[in-house]
Amino acid sequence: MSWVVLMAALGAGAARADEVRVDCSGASPAPVVGSLTELNAMRFAPGTRILFKRGVTCHGSFVPRAGSSGVPGRPVVVGSYGDPAVGRAVIAAGCREAVADPDQALTLQARTASGISPYRSLCRRDDGVVARAAIHLHNLQHWEIEGLELTNDGLSEGARVGLLVQLEDFGVGSHYRVRDVYVHHVRGYLKDAPGSEHVYKETGGILFNITRHGVNQRKTRFDDVLVEDSEIFHVDAIGLSTRSAWMCRVGGAPCGDYLPYKDKRVALSAAAADDYTPSTNIVFRNNHIHDIGGDGIVVRSATRPLVEANLMHDIWLRAAGNSAGAWAINTDGARFQYNEIHHVRYQQPWEPGDGMAFDADLGTRDTQVVNNYSHDNEGGFMLFCGCGDDGLGNPAQSSGTLVENNLSINDGRRVIVFAGSQSALVRGNLLLNTRPGLVSPAAENTGMGSKNAGDIRDNVFYHGANAGTLWRAMKPALRHDDIRWGGNRFYGYANIQSAQFFEGEAVNTVAPAAGFDPEAALRNWFAATSFKERGYRR
Repeated sequence: MSWVVLMAALGAGAARADEVRVDCSGASPAPVVGSLTELNAMRFAPGTRILFKRGVTCHGSFVPRAGSSGVPGRPVVVGSYGDPAVGRAVIAAGCREAVADPDQALTLQARTASGISPYRSLCRRDDGVVARAAIHLHNLQHWEIEGLELTNDGLSEGARVGLLVQLEDFGVGSHYRVRDVYVHHVRGYLKDAPGSEHVYKETGGILFNITRHGVNQRKTRFDDVLVEDSEIFHVDAIGLSTRSAWMCRVGGAPCGDYLPYKDKRVALSAAAADDYTPSTNIVFRNNHIHDIGGDGIVVRSATRPLVEANLMHDIWLRAAGNSAGAWAINTDGARFQYNEIHHVRYQQPWEPGDGMAFDADLGTRDTQVVNNYSHDNEGGFMLFCGCGDDGLGNPAQSSGTLVENNLSINDGRRVIVFAGSQSALVRGNLLLNTRPGLVSPAAENTGMGSKNAGDIRDNVFYHGANAGTLWRAMKPALRHDDIRWGGNRFYGYANIQSAQFFEGEAVNTVAPAAGFDPEAALRNWFAATSFKERGYRR
């Protein structure tokens, strides 16, 4: 007997190395698999292709058995088969009875006039069972998932994810590919729920999560992760994220945010500074992420991740905590490029509050925000956030951030926010205010007790109503000595040369708004960056 036939003959307990077809409608005879229960009983060998029938919904969770990893050159591939005209194959981990909303119109009807949207469940009824994810890969590697539709809906909040890839005490998990996957209607948490082992930022669309619970713990990280050409719509709380419990380091994000140090379950000592094990080769590219309760994209505890050509809008619609469009935390060398982010909301009563497009957050080093298009974000364009400590007695500021050659249009409240920055260079950006009545000061120093240092130079600030202001004042006595302005051109701004203005090496210029052509500047920026060619492709 051939290897493939032998494996099929051995049954569910043996590793499958052939093509496995899944039709949860019950219309296909054996050997087609008829349910997720049957599928979850199998163990898959490297090279297995698992294909779900298009136009059919499988209710429940796909949780492959332990030992079902691929190997280099022979990944386990999850895709679909059948007539493309009948729609995607669907895995629905939430309610079994739901209203269809194929064009998203029914969900979008729940929007208020301000654009803030409550979660709009499609469930007709709910059996009360909360599944962790529609697809949950646990301690597996070399997997590729393409072309599916994933939901995890409910009538109440729960610890839900659409696609969850989890590693624990694994070492290095390699090669994860997620392409053309549509994740929607995932009802996670909007704030941390008492008694839940999962925080609200562990719920949402697609999550790569590294956890620590066992006695014999092993440093673990992801390597070679690609999520591209996918859509995430109407999920709570996070759109797309990486997380890691192996994150403690000097100057990093607070160690006490994660188990085993959270809630002091394990004493936090100086030895924790050696925990840091960043993930590598993380790429999030050309994804459409919208109608998100909290954050759009968050990259945590990684080295040189790339976030590019994503379209994100209608972010922070529901969550109780501060949220932003795309940001890094406790990460070195993150690069955000050719992304378009708009309509990140600002939620009351947060002050100073987030709601901006980008953020270099606690413990970030050498973040690059380059050639992005940001517009109509209620909280602003860029945040530097380091207003805390690492849990080991050291400040956890952002440092070495480069914000260069971006386009910001009508980003409100303030354009640039300093809430903890050891060093930042904001250079060569085009920052336009063309909306009547929008004040949008150029910058804000929150004065939250952390150092704020930045070099803001060679930018163009334009306020079409000649009502531009330099600062959104937080504290009257606050000084801004470490924030230097040099070589900038201010059109439509007044009172730039004030006691709170510290000039850099190059002279700044101030002119009326009429001296600048914003339409020509826009055309030049798009042509120079080739943004329409290199940005999100529908």
